[in-house]
This record gives sequence, C-alpha cells and structure tokens, in this order.
Amino acid sequence: MKDSYSDDIDLNTDPNPQLDLPEQPDKSHKPAYKPLMMLFGILMTGTAGWKDLRRSRITPEQAAAGCFYPLLAVAAVCRFADWFYLPEFNLSSTLISAASVFISFFFSYFAVQVVCKWLFPFSAKSKTETPFFKLIVQYALASLALFWIPAEILPILEPITVFLPIWTAYIITKGIRFLRLPEKSVNRCMATIVLTVIVMPYIFMWIAEQIF
Repeated sequence: MKDSYSDDIDLNTDPNPQLDLPEQPDKSHKPAYKPLMMLFGILMTGTAGWKDLRRSRITPEQAAAGCFYPLLAVAAVCRFADWFYLPEFNLSSTLISAASVFISFFFSYFAVQVVCKWLFPFSAKSKTETPFFKLIVQYALASLALFWIPAEILPILEPITVFLPIWTAYIITKGIRFLRLPEKSVNRCMATIVLTVIVMPYIFMWIAEQIF
C-alpha cells in the first residue's frame, strides 16, 4: 500500500527527503481556555459555561492546577484576615484553621466521587469515573471556595454569603445534563451531587475541629 505521507515525494531521487509528517499534539501545551475563567463563565451563564468547558477539552488535572487548588489556597490564606478583626489573634491556631480549610475542600473532591459512586443507581455508576463528572465536582467545590473568600475577608458579609451555596446547587443542575445520565436516574443523581458537594466540606471541617 502506498505511504500516505509520501505521495508528493520521490524517495529514489531525493537523497534527503523531508517527510511532511502530521504535527503531533503538544501535551504540555496549556489549554486555550483558562480553567479559572471557565469557572466565572459557568457561574454567570450556567449551561453555556458548561458547554464551553466541554468544548475546551480541559482535563481534570488542568482544572485542578489552574482553578481548584489555587482557589483552595486563597480560601485558606484568607483565614489570616482574623488578624485585622480579632485582638486575641493566635498564629498557631490560625495556621491549623487555614490548613483545615484547604484539606476539607481537597478531601471533599475525592469523597464526593466515592459517595456518588455508592449512591448512584447501578446504570449510572460508571458516570462517576468520567472526566466530566470530575470536572463538575471540581468546579462546584471551587465555587464554594470562591464564596468562602469574601466571608473571611469581610465577616460582615457572612449573612449574605451563607446563601451562596444555592448558586452552587444551581450550576450543578445546569451541568448534570452533559453527563448523559439515564433519564430515570437524573433527579436522584442530581440530588446526590448537590447534597454531597455542599455538605462534604463542612463535615471534614467539623472532623478537623474535633481532631485539632
């Protein structure tokens, strides 16, 4: 069979043929879409933001490095805002509290996947292993971390920010359609994701408080 890459090259007459090989994708190349900006797109536009995320082909690893982990770090660092408000500010206890915030969100990412796989109907369990399911969990938790930040910096906003997880629940309902779940399982799976994403960080924070 004739080589498809050498149709226009005479290998017998050209002593140093330069084959026009197809360009290989550079796996180290950064995605054209910024993972952090995708979060704001999801928060502002809902379904359209999830569509953009799906088209971007951002991997869970890229989303974690470019959005999820940085927001967790900022949320943790914001615990030190107590220095401006509390006269009895204690550095060691604040360090522990900051670490607890980061760890709680970090472990929630894996715990949500485990719990959802356990609670999902059998026909939908395989969806919890897909990259897009991991992206939904990451971006939902990232939105919670984002909402956490203003409450830490300006405690006066806490009565308002306490309702912001409703926004997280909203974006989850808009992203669930892209998992292509079995029709009979959609509502159950949606409720499971919403509850575990919102509740899990607080469970881990409570555990951290009991330990430290």
